[in-house]
Amino acid sequence: MSRRDDNPWRRSKPLAVAHRGQRATFPEQTLEAYMEAIRLGADGIETDVQRTRDGRLAMLHDLTVDRTTNGHGPIAALDWADVRALDAGSWRGERFSGAQIPSLEETIELVVGAGLLLCVEIKGTPEAAPRTAVEVARLIRDRGLLDQVFISSFDHGALAAARDEVGSPLLAPERLPEAGPSDPDLAVAQAAALDAAVLQHRWEDLTADVVQALHATGSAVWSWPIDTLASIRRSVELACDGVIGDDVPLVLQGLCRRAQADSPIQTPGR
Repeated sequence: MSRRDDNPWRRSKPLAVAHRGQRATFPEQTLEAYMEAIRLGADGIETDVQRTRDGRLAMLHDLTVDRTTNGHGPIAALDWADVRALDAGSWRGERFSGAQIPSLEETIELVVGAGLLLCVEIKGTPEAAPRTAVEVARLIRDRGLLDQVFISSFDHGALAAARDEVGSPLLAPERLPEAGPSDPDLAVAQAAALDAAVLQHRWEDLTADVVQALHATGSAVWSWPIDTLASIRRSVELACDGVIGDDVPLVLQGLCRRAQADSPIQTPGR
């Protein structure tokens, strides 16, 4: 059965998806950022994964650890123990000192355990991405989460490798090319080639024709990068099924929803 048949990810009201957690005010891709997004009332979290030198799946967007930690160099050149020793929080403020780069396993346990959607984007070099995608797909399959955790990427070949490995994972590829005018037929073809339940698309280049064409063939549409009320309003007008943004309160405001009242979440043990 196709992932696009009776697709449950088609929504009358868009999902609020936190981009790398509550990235606007917390150190991105840390458990602290994920927990804050959960606390604020996000419906899901989109976050990035790469392999370390010794094969662990670590949550990092950039190819190097330089921007978001006190370390230096490509994450692919570091062992997991090296990665865990890095401070991934202080760059966003002293109160985040000691935050760590989490593993995919920890991320799944936190986000899925809280009942949220999780979308894991494959990062890394073109040579590394297919292997990373396969290992992510295996982990999701082995945990019985093929119907709950999405895999995404700009590298559609890596997503095809994940499909070949586990059969029918939930896929949310990025529209290619990343930016520029969008063609309905091309967007539909890209989603169909991967039997993608969702196609992600930059909101600035999204048109009603593209959304309608994808919906007509069963795929949902998530818009990004959502960082203004205007981008949210436009996404709603186009009938997007999800919006992905850095600031959960802003996204919820744009969707005419309210952020959750303050209720502290305990920081997990390190």
